[in-house]
Amino acid sequence: MSNISRFAAVNTKIKTLEGEFLLAKDYRNLLEQKSVADAARYLKNETAYKEVLKNIDLSQIRRAYLESLAKQKMIINIDKIIHYFNGDYKRFINTLYAKYEIEELKAVARAVYNGMDTKPFRNSVFIGKYSKVDEERIYNAKYIRDIIAAFEGTAFYKYMQPLMDNNIKENLFRFEMVLDASYYEILQREWEKLDKHDIEVLEKAQGIMADLLNLQWIYRGIKFYNLRPEELLNYTIHLGYRLNKNFIKQLCYAKDLDEFYQLASQTRYSFLFKNDETTDIFMERRLERHMYFELKSVERSNPMTIITTFAYIVFMEIEVRDIISMIEMIRYGMPEAEAEKYLIRALSGGE
Repeated sequence: MSNISRFAAVNTKIKTLEGEFLLAKDYRNLLEQKSVADAARYLKNETAYKEVLKNIDLSQIRRAYLESLAKQKMIINIDKIIHYFNGDYKRFINTLYAKYEIEELKAVARAVYNGMDTKPFRNSVFIGKYSKVDEERIYNAKYIRDIIAAFEGTAFYKYMQPLMDNNIKENLFRFEMVLDASYYEILQREWEKLDKHDIEVLEKAQGIMADLLNLQWIYRGIKFYNLRPEELLNYTIHLGYRLNKNFIKQLCYAKDLDEFYQLASQTRYSFLFKNDETTDIFMERRLERHMYFELKSVERSNPMTIITTFAYIVFMEIEVRDIISMIEMIRYGMPEAEAEKYLIRALSGGE
């Protein structure tokens, strides 16, 4: 099948769905709301999120529930897109759910690790969406090893299983790194079944993301967890686009943060590390915003490929994450000008 015949219909559908994205004015209007209920009311009355909010009593809505409804909108739209594919392409798109399942799973794992109640996470919509894991076993876990055991028989288990050692609580950072690394290996296994040009554009897009994540993980591993170089290297993603394996190894073996900063400053991604008080505050935002613009560029250069579908799903994820951030900032009464700094989509200049 030619790429034109494979992607013509789905790309037309995506153009229609892109018309549902929030505009800059919607972001600003949301930031002006005074409560979670007000934000939910705006989303219901003025945006495409009315689809998931139409039967909801907004007067009593909680942040966690509104977050889960926004994610349900993601699932609805991804499922609409999956309908246009079959075979290897359909399996590849379905595998993208693994990323969002991992993000929710990490949130539950943090709660379990810190001895917190997992009840607030029962609104999670992605756990089990890809893996088909028994959700109740996740929510009832007392230790991270209980979560790992629940995944036996799933695509994730072979990556998690080596963590089942005598440390009953398990190292949270190591658990999270294993999950993220497993996603990229699983995804790569699926995209290698696609057509050659689709593989090439995905390798570029995901390679850039792997570069960014490797830098972030190594930095955090050195600064906050004092991990050994060998362990840092073991959990890096081997899909880099601009950073080769030898350079990643140099970063892992940096003797301290100063040497790490010096090496990172030689890369195109040096903007992640300002070596000041803003690095830890804005690193995630800087990473995601850079990926947003990189993906836009790859998409423009490669029409009629899988990247249009892939990019749309990522952009939808970014919007949902921004909505969640805005709801949180509304709860705490953060001024609009300050709140904008934490959004992935840039509404104005500045940090």
